Amino acid sequence: MDTSEDLQIFIFDFKQRNMKILLTKTLAVIAAMTLTFAANAQTDYVITVKGDSIPCTISTSFKGKDSYKVNATSESKKIKPNEIREYCIARKNLHEQSVYADGNTQPVFMIVIEKGPISLYRTVPFSKKSTTKWFIGKGSDQVNGLKTRGLFLLKSREERRDLFAETLKDNKDVYARYIAEDKFSFK
Repeated sequence: MDTSEDLQIFIFDFKQRNMKILLTKTLAVIAAMTLTFAANAQTDYVITVKGDSIPCTISTSFKGKDSYKVNATSESKKIKPNEIREYCIARKNLHEQSVYADGNTQPVFMIVIEKGPISLYRTVPFSKKSTTKWFIGKGSDQVNGLKTRGLFLLKSREERRDLFAETLKDNKDVYARYIAEDKFSFK
């Protein structure tokens, strides 16, 4: 009986030890995944007109009067296009930039659709009456109207086609394809 009892105790201890090891490994993996996710989590940020990048928390409102806080105890500051060059709200995957549209002297925020040598922007409609407009910029914060869902932009369709073609001329392959296809559409 002693041998059988000893064997049962040994098996019980063995199972318990393996369960503890398994539990420890599982908790270690969960902890590592949590820390990795937290380290890779994106945060909101603003970039001032001076070029300072500030990690923060951005609050949005329905009227487009966004504001940011550097930490929980700091004062909330309004995001103004003449003070903030661009900002990003990570949880909404939203990136907006301060630009001068069609030669205006006052900057406005537009959603960045594509950023690169040639950048594409979209206006932010605030009501059902306003319409979405797309703008194009090349190497600066000056942008020109490209397309609209509304009735008109400041320039005629032909002027906008010519402006787009001129923007593409630096890349001969893309320019040649645009001219060959003779299309002025996002489709």
